[in-house]
Amino acid sequence: MLQKSKHLLLSFVATNQFHPSFAGFLVNPFWLCRRALYHKLGEYAPHLLGRTLDFGCGTGPYRALLTSATEYIGLEYDSPENRMYKRADIYYNGETIPLDDASIDSVLSTQTLEHVPNPDRIVSEWARILRPEGHLLLTMPFMWPEHEMPYDFQRYTTNGLRNILEKNGFEILSQERLLCDCRAPAQLFLAWLYDILKFGTQRPSVQLLLAAFLCAPVSLAATALSKITPQNTNTYMDNMVLAKRMRT
Repeated sequence: MLQKSKHLLLSFVATNQFHPSFAGFLVNPFWLCRRALYHKLGEYAPHLLGRTLDFGCGTGPYRALLTSATEYIGLEYDSPENRMYKRADIYYNGETIPLDDASIDSVLSTQTLEHVPNPDRIVSEWARILRPEGHLLLTMPFMWPEHEMPYDFQRYTTNGLRNILEKNGFEILSQERLLCDCRAPAQLFLAWLYDILKFGTQRPSVQLLLAAFLCAPVSLAATALSKITPQNTNTYMDNMVLAKRMRT
């Protein structure tokens, strides 16, 4: 019975890292931003049709949201670590995506563009492999601590993202700012706490205790306050953009 309970707890923790339920605030220090991101991706992902490339797929946490895709292709940068720990179908050299021109119907990229040193090149590659009027769904942090160092290179404002997409042949269909309220500074505080307390190096049991007794109250309080405090679109966590490849 104890072993089964432990297994259920670990499964709950793993599921709530990228697919946060309401109860996920108890185990995930990043619950505020991850829950908002997951819900919005759920709204926009059905726009991605046909043969879909998940650029920077990691372990494919959002694959199940691609309900309109007929084929899923996960892509990662080619490195020994990525080949060992990621779940990619193809790997690329950081410059050229190994797919033919106009061979993809849709592209998904979640929280990845900040990790490439050549964003213009990558966006032009997305345009190259997309068929005309194919869709791109892109998310990227606006405010977030440096992470996955030394592979963290930039952040973009809404205008910055619009500029890099439009000059590479995309038309913006929709653009949203996520967590434009008091949850944004609350999440930044929790990210600071995560680093200061070195969550990632703690034993799993210690991580759970820290998340439940330190992070969860902040997440709940910020969520409650967000219902009664004003929004501020200048202070937000993430950008989400749905765009289409323009015909040339």
